[in-house]
Amino acid sequence: MNLQRLTIKFFVQDAAALQLSQVIPVFHRWIQTQAVYGLLLDVTDYKHVPQGPGVILIGHEVDYALDLEGGEPGLLLRRKRPTANQTIAEQLMEAIAWARHAYLLLEQEPSWTRPLRFRTDRVELSFPDRRLAPNTPENWAKWEPVVAAALQPFFPTAHLHLTRLHPEPQRLLGYRVTIQAGEA
Repeated sequence: MNLQRLTIKFFVQDAAALQLSQVIPVFHRWIQTQAVYGLLLDVTDYKHVPQGPGVILIGHEVDYALDLEGGEPGLLLRRKRPTANQTIAEQLMEAIAWARHAYLLLEQEPSWTRPLRFRTDRVELSFPDRRLAPNTPENWAKWEPVVAAALQPFFPTAHLHLTRLHPEPQRLLGYRVTIQAGEA
């Protein structure tokens, strides 16, 4: 099975440090300089929507957003198209690498009024394809080792604890991953 879409969200440490109006010119610069993976097309501004999508950098293969959903701001990467001949684990690892690269660029951004930092103790992943990945306990258990294996190289000495993001079957299949630092 080839899941086409997946999302990854790394959370902002200090929500007060996130100034969405400052994100728009940064995302436009990313388009101009091709700073992150993908064919980047445009920037959309939804900062007026409470707990909404925030500011989105729209791409052909992948979108990047500073997302406000659930009252927890974070960098949300939405992969929209798979790379040919990749396993789901490879697609996940690639998307995690893209998201980490993007959040590191945001942490290093010199134009912020306040520095923006991302949490390294929690991440959420979901599969927004209800046909190929219905949100059932059986499916969650089936994909759990794949998700854990894809994350482990990024946190090699950490213990990863995965829980089901949403138990309701009408919601997306997703994983909340708590990352506990281990011994180096």
